[in-house]
Amino acid sequence: MAVQWPLLIFSVLLGASSGILIFLGIGEIKGKFKSVRFALALTALILLAIGGCASALHLGHIDRAFYILGNMGSGLSKELFAVAFVGIMTLIYVILSRKDYPGPTKVFGILAMIGAIILPIVAGASYMMPARPAWDSFTLPLMFLGTGIGMGFVLAAAFVFTKADSAKKAAEGDAAKTALVVTDDDKKLAMTLALVGVVCSVAVMLIYVIWIAMAPHPDPSRSMMRLAGGDLAVAFWVCVVLIGMAGPLALVWKANKDM
Repeated sequence: MAVQWPLLIFSVLLGASSGILIFLGIGEIKGKFKSVRFALALTALILLAIGGCASALHLGHIDRAFYILGNMGSGLSKELFAVAFVGIMTLIYVILSRKDYPGPTKVFGILAMIGAIILPIVAGASYMMPARPAWDSFTLPLMFLGTGIGMGFVLAAAFVFTKADSAKKAAEGDAAKTALVVTDDDKKLAMTLALVGVVCSVAVMLIYVIWIAMAPHPDPSRSMMRLAGGDLAVAFWVCVVLIGMAGPLALVWKANKDM
């Protein structure tokens, strides 16, 4: 099966966007990240929009999206509505966080977080089909959610620390008087969430690989040898293990050491 690049781009950007929104939702509950929530929420919205456009390209013709709405029970219909809900909640959150309305901002931040938890699960479930044995498992939507949390949390935490470093450099000038401050508590929570994100990514990947190894009714498409040394070995060891797991873990370790 050829790589479906539009779907791959959609899945990655959807995960990163959802992870950022969950990060911000936790921040709203804890009363943190006020200095970065507008920029991060806007980033999440842009990633979701680009991912949605990539997904639409997979349909070949944009008008086919309206045919999907004719079958409300299909996974693609549910995915479309989930994307729309998260997009609307995030857009409202972006607007409110810019003006800083404490109550409504918190409400829509939490609503966007709830949608961001549901969206990867719905998207992952839409790929579950008997015709693709390697995808036909509850571990797939679980992996969509877990890896999304990993990507989003690490990216958001990196932004928090970058913002903190920029504010520190500006402390000698007048810009610090008007700049929103990243507090030490913000950095501590961001570090904790980044670590949680890495653990989630590693955990769900291990669960998925274990399922492949132990799944009943063996099928060539879900052979462990494809990951260990077959046609998927380079993608698995380089993209998943090295870049997706070891890389973020090293960044979190370094940031924690420098705190």
